[in-house]
Amino acid sequence: MTTLNRKLQRETGATYRGRKIIIQIEPPGIIRVKEKGRRQWYETTVEAVFSLAAKQHAEWILRQRKEKKKFSALSLHR
Repeated sequence: MTTLNRKLQRETGATYRGRKIIIQIEPPGIIRVKEKGRRQWYETTVEAVFSLAAKQHAEWILRQRKEKKKFSALSLHR
């Protein structure tokens, strides 16, 4: 794996309000995002992004379990 030693900026295929999203990763672990054509950057850390992704994944797992439990309860009553 390559270590991040310098700023890396890319245009993504994702859009927000009809504009493409630009992402910038800077050492030592800063992530900046903005809409293409805008000047305002929004900044966070890699740790914060990881934490958010882990929370979303845990919520997804819980939803899957609830749906499975709901489906099995419905099939038992038939």
